[in-house]
Amino acid sequence: SSGINAEWPLRPGSLLRDSQKYQLMTNSTQLSLEHLKRADRSLSTLYIGTETKPRKYFGLTSRGRELFVPQDDVIDLEELKSMPLPKVPQDTQVKVHWLTIEGVSPSIPDNPPLEENKVILEAPAISIDSIENVNNVAPHEISREQQIYFKELTRKCVCHEKVMRDEAVLSLASDPGLAAILPRLVVFMVEGLRVGLGDTQLPHIQHILDMTEKLLQNTSIKLEKYLHELISSVMSCVVCSQICSRPLEQDHWGVREQGARILADMIRTYNMGTNNIQSRVIRMLHQALHRTDTSLRTVFGVLATLCELGPLTILHTVLPELRNIYRRVELKCATSTDPVDRHAKEKIRDLLVRKCANVVQQHMPELIGVNDYEARFGDVGREMFYKVMKAVSNMPTVKF
Repeated sequence: SSGINAEWPLRPGSLLRDSQKYQLMTNSTQLSLEHLKRADRSLSTLYIGTETKPRKYFGLTSRGRELFVPQDDVIDLEELKSMPLPKVPQDTQVKVHWLTIEGVSPSIPDNPPLEENKVILEAPAISIDSIENVNNVAPHEISREQQIYFKELTRKCVCHEKVMRDEAVLSLASDPGLAAILPRLVVFMVEGLRVGLGDTQLPHIQHILDMTEKLLQNTSIKLEKYLHELISSVMSCVVCSQICSRPLEQDHWGVREQGARILADMIRTYNMGTNNIQSRVIRMLHQALHRTDTSLRTVFGVLATLCELGPLTILHTVLPELRNIYRRVELKCATSTDPVDRHAKEKIRDLLVRKCANVVQQHMPELIGVNDYEARFGDVGREMFYKVMKAVSNMPTVKF
């Protein structure tokens, strides 16, 4: 009691201040016993009491003084020795497993069973009786609503009504929810181009190219996984010698130029140092350009693609060999009786003058007169000179 009396004036003040801090931290309206316990856990039950089982004390006499000592439980050492040891706690470990492989969830214990997913997918969310079942054309599962959306979108993109087709194609450039059906869209476009080239259906090819062009403008999706299919399909439309049944009547030259623009957009967007798409495509086009059995329609597609890749590609790939290229074009046209080849010669000449004149004007200031142009570029040099002179005359003059 004497120890308690000596300590009592100092303890209540600090105890109340600390307990009020815990009251504020817990947003309590009243000061409780729990706040007092947290304020000073070293206080014995003599100060603040206890809500648990009371402890037992027994008295001891030492040097004429009576002491009360808490009674501890007696522990049997033999029983303690015979008790099994607890398990050693293990450190936290991270296990890596595949969630999906090519769109398919592998059957491993770490992934949920596929039966649950099938039950969810088979449950119809909407009731549409007129919609037929859509066949699986991609290795991953999509919901019924997404199947209906994919079917309607692809049907409208290749339909004959221009207004409906323009609306559907425009949605490809702005819809952020196409990631789920993107594999199916790529398969649809690749197979559509293959069938269109096989049957020489130029309108169908043009519709598929419009889809590809708009899909490249969508910033919400990435096409890295499908470049090997898209590049090869679009390049086939550009360099194939026969993409329509009536080459003199149908505008397959415009379709080839559209494919060249799409191919150049894909290369500019996804070319990296790890894949070297641009250098590989240029090498392939360069080889096709120098083969002796290459048709003039293929030469037009190759030159259109090289010119769409930019001024540096024109400067280092097309212009150094322009004289020899056009000489081979004239020689092949002179030995051919096909009227399409004579038309192809005019298209190649117009393409070279239209695409290369600005590059010559900016990067070859040493060429001054028409004789310099003809000596460097051959027969097409005269028209290129007049094109450059016309561009120079139309340049705005700066007045000081």
